[in-house]
Amino acid sequence: MRIRTIELNIGAEKPFTVLHASDNHLCFADLRDNERKVNLGISRANSFTGGNPERLPGYAEELFALAKEKGETVIYTGDFIDFVSVANLEYAKKLFAGADVFMAAGNHEYSLYVGEAWEDEDYKKQSFNDVLAAFPGNNIWYDERVIGGVKFVAIDNNYYYIMPEQFERFRVACSDDMPVVLCVHTPLYSENTYETLMAGKDATKALPFLMGTPAHLLDKTSNAGAKRQYPDALTLEFLDFCNHTPNLRAVIAGHVHRYAEAVLDSGIPQVMAAGGYRGEINEITIR
Repeated sequence: MRIRTIELNIGAEKPFTVLHASDNHLCFADLRDNERKVNLGISRANSFTGGNPERLPGYAEELFALAKEKGETVIYTGDFIDFVSVANLEYAKKLFAGADVFMAAGNHEYSLYVGEAWEDEDYKKQSFNDVLAAFPGNNIWYDERVIGGVKFVAIDNNYYYIMPEQFERFRVACSDDMPVVLCVHTPLYSENTYETLMAGKDATKALPFLMGTPAHLLDKTSNAGAKRQYPDALTLEFLDFCNHTPNLRAVIAGHVHRYAEAVLDSGIPQVMAAGGYRGEINEITIR
């Protein structure tokens, strides 16, 4: 496993360290679902690992063993599983029940067959209760936890938008003087983040995979996936709030399957984890 060490100076009471992981994309399935899902699991696991599917649970177990050894909280920013299956949810529950994890959901937490349907809140409802039960100790739609005098807030933003209740709860979370770290699956748009992730890519074909990307940038691409990334008014308002909230000190995200550091337009850091399916995690010391 590759561990990157990072420091965030955000005003903690005293230094502490967390592990930041994302996107392990576990692909377990058996006939308690159906043959289609079994075949999906085989295909997806081989795709993620280059034909070495045993690496997916291997890296996940290394992560949780490391967290236990170091006594550190895991900040998990979504897509622990690749799709909803009985076997995936059982495996997630087994690992999460024995570890200290703070998690925001990713889009694949609710994916039934990966890309087979338009995914939104109604789609999510089909599996939400089963998925929630697989990650004990976490409300993966919205949650808060104080660690070392820093308030971590996890928000499920995996469909590129924010819901009104999430926004209102986040406003309240930011209303005191405590430093806040926002934990999301999909990184937030900023000019710097966009430039960092799109460097070397053809903007007429590639997607930024950011929440809040301006329409004029998405208009450049012919990629059909851009349709779901256009921001609504509430999401843009949320992004503006994040850029004008003094005690929001950092954003921690996943989704893009590559390690990157950038800054929001306000200048606060945004750290993205590489895909856990490649055995990469961040160890973040917070000061």
